[in-house]
Amino acid sequence: MGKVKIAVLGVGSRGLEYASFVKYFHKKEAEIVAICDYNPIRLAQVAKHFKLPADKCFASEEAFFGAGKLADAIFICTQDKSHYGHAIKALDLDYHIMLEKPVSGNIAECEDLAQKAKEKKVCLVVCHVLRYSNYYKKIKELLRSGELGEIVSINHSESIAYFHFAHSFVRGNWHNEAESNPSLLAKCCHDIDLLQWFMDTDCKSVSSIGSLAYFNKENAPEGATNRCLDGCKVKACCPYDAERLYITDPFYRATFLKYKGRELTDKIGSPKAKKYEALKTGDYGKCVYHCDNDVADNQVVVMDFGQGKTAVHTMNALTDKMFRQTHVICTKGEIIGNDSEPKLTVNIFGKGGKKIRTKLLAFTGHAEGDFRLITSFIKLMNGTLENKEDVTFIDATIPSHKIIMAAEESRHKGGVPVDVGSFVNALPVLA
Repeated sequence: MGKVKIAVLGVGSRGLEYASFVKYFHKKEAEIVAICDYNPIRLAQVAKHFKLPADKCFASEEAFFGAGKLADAIFICTQDKSHYGHAIKALDLDYHIMLEKPVSGNIAECEDLAQKAKEKKVCLVVCHVLRYSNYYKKIKELLRSGELGEIVSINHSESIAYFHFAHSFVRGNWHNEAESNPSLLAKCCHDIDLLQWFMDTDCKSVSSIGSLAYFNKENAPEGATNRCLDGCKVKACCPYDAERLYITDPFYRATFLKYKGRELTDKIGSPKAKKYEALKTGDYGKCVYHCDNDVADNQVVVMDFGQGKTAVHTMNALTDKMFRQTHVICTKGEIIGNDSEPKLTVNIFGKGGKKIRTKLLAFTGHAEGDFRLITSFIKLMNGTLENKEDVTFIDATIPSHKIIMAAEESRHKGGVPVDVGSFVNALPVLA
């Protein structure tokens, strides 16, 4: 077949990244042919970047979907609360879909999308990118080999990092549960999916505790102002100082936030003056102790998979670096890993241990998984994907969403066990 034609709904950070992977690494197999974004600055810049004609660039979802089917497939990279509605409209037009995670905090919506995708006979893939990385694929491969025996328990943690949590979950798009989703669903959807994938059996019940422990006005230092650039008296010693994080940090100390200028101003390659203006007026310049955030900054989830199999996931915002640690304990051995390093420690009881290196592409964060996801999706579309076993179709993601929402119910009830199998939400009526 010819090139796979792809439309992108939402060209923010993730949408632009996915589209760019297509342009720079898969231009012989696929092409971006249409885009949609409500922000006129982003829309114009991305249209220019991909050399798209005006009639293939849409400033509203109504105009985009009203134009009919424009491509073979669509990347849906909009905000969390929009995923279900946008996916339904895409299914009505028979698009194959790659949908940014999470699908929805409402389980009935997830199941409705899965059913409609089957009826339409189209692919609906969810962006659980960690499954596509060599590091986590190697863990799954080791477990499938049988060399380690049966899984007994898994201890897994995500250290989000203080600056990352402040950016995304205090100042940023995922700061408010009603407007977005609980932080466990928004941030740790990857992690719970991994645990479900490794266990390869249904979770029976969940208990969870957690809270918003630190990022609130009670912990504001004396002299802290509502904005970092409002004459804050503790600015010089505050690790969350927006000016330092987004603009002035030297290269050797800078976190990835220094390179998020587009998220501050909406423009690619914004001058420093525009960044300062954004910090004076926009959300990213607010004091982290004086925002309207309400999502948990720490949480522990205990999962019972039956037959003596358990898993524990810990999420914490207050760490210095971003990394995940995994300890899989089996009847004949164990796997120990930290995904900031490209190697795993595998111990076989009575036989000693070994180090296994996992090849990583030279990308930061989970960009390796992002890259491999795009590659797999394009191969799926053009019929060249040899093994579909681990493709994250929506049926594969629903169990992890159920675990997370059951965990949220447990957390709000003080940690009482919640039966995952009985956890459902009503399907809302779309306007």
